[in-house]
Formats: sequence, C-alpha cells, structure tokens
Amino acid sequence: MINVLVLEDSPALQSFLKTLLGASGYNVSISAKGLDGFSLMSEQSFDLVLLDLGLLDMDGQAWLLEVRQWSQIPILVLSARDGEVEKVTALDNGANDYITKPFSANELLARMRVLLRVNTQPSLALQCGSIIIDPHKHTVTLNSSDVKLTNKEYKILLMLFQNKDKVLTHNAILSQVWGDQYINRPEYIRVHVAQLRQKLEVNPASPIHILTEPAVGYRLVG
Repeated sequence: MINVLVLEDSPALQSFLKTLLGASGYNVSISAKGLDGFSLMSEQSFDLVLLDLGLLDMDGQAWLLEVRQWSQIPILVLSARDGEVEKVTALDNGANDYITKPFSANELLARMRVLLRVNTQPSLALQCGSIIIDPHKHTVTLNSSDVKLTNKEYKILLMLFQNKDKVLTHNAILSQVWGDQYINRPEYIRVHVAQLRQKLEVNPASPIHILTEPAVGYRLVG
C-alpha cells in the first residue's frame, strides 16, 4: 500500500482528495497543519506528500525548507498561487513538482505516478552494524525492525551517518538541528543522544556505535 500525506487546509479539497486517492488505492493521511505533518512523518513512513502552501499554522514554503533538512520524500505542491516566482521558489526549496489549483483528477494522479516511479529507484540506504537509515524513505531499522524516532533524533542520527567515523562537534549538530541561536548549548543534544542509544544500542550505558567525544561532540562507528 502506498502511503500519501496530504497537507491541505481546505475541508472541501481534503474530502475530494481523500475520496479520489482512496478510490485509486492509496492510503491517505490528512492534516491542515504543517506541524501535524512533521509529527505524522515521525510516526510513520510515507511515500509521497501533497502540500498546499497555505497551511493553517505555517507557510508551505517554510515547511518545505524544514522537511528538506532531514527527508528527501517526493513532494508535490498543490497551490492556488500561480505566479512564476512562487513556483520557482517552491522548487528551489525542495518541491519535486508544482500543480496549480484548480486541477483535474487525471493530471494529479499522473503527476503522482511519475514521482512515485522515480521514488522506487534503488535507495542509498546507510548502514552501521545492524542499524540502517534510508534518507530517501525517511526510515530507520534495527535488525530489520522499524525504529520510531522524533524529528530531532532522526536529524541527529542522519548527520552521524553522513559523517560516519568523523567527530561531529556539539555546535555543528546544534546549528544543523536546532539553529545557530542554540550554539554553545550542548545540553540540548545530550537528551536526544541518550534517547537514540536507548532505541538503537544493545547496551545504552556502554554504546558501541554512538560514541561520545568528551567536551567535543559525538561520533558514529561500526
């Protein structure tokens, strides 16, 4: 079953998309809020996102920038904003495609199929021991079982995987995951690293993969 996340604030369009996509064989989750979208993505794996730029709690452009820090899931923008600048900005911010409202059901389904075909190409999953992270699908597995991580846990783990065997300083992690305003606040990281060890290490008190470099940062080995 293909899982699709729909972020759309119009109740009428929510209903239309749920009916259309359900009838087309997709499993659909819907929210009108971007923050809810982040929460849903941390709880389950999706294959595609349909994103309205006018969400209830944040602008869709900001949502794109945020999600592209930790996921490469295909994103199709559905928006009434038809200006060239808006379209180019969305694509520059990480959208894979852009369709202007109103649109036909056939065009939407066709564009979704194109993005899903691209997404079925072999993934560039990263592995450390029995831990596997797939940046393309935004999934983490341990001994072939799914591991549920929060957004910040996932971001930290992805940084560690992308810099395997290298030391990541506290400030490098803080800048990427929390923002530059949190520089020199390593206590923000410690709790999340402890949670990662609880979920991924055989003995969290004596980790063999996520190692601490005292007073400096962390390093992934294995």
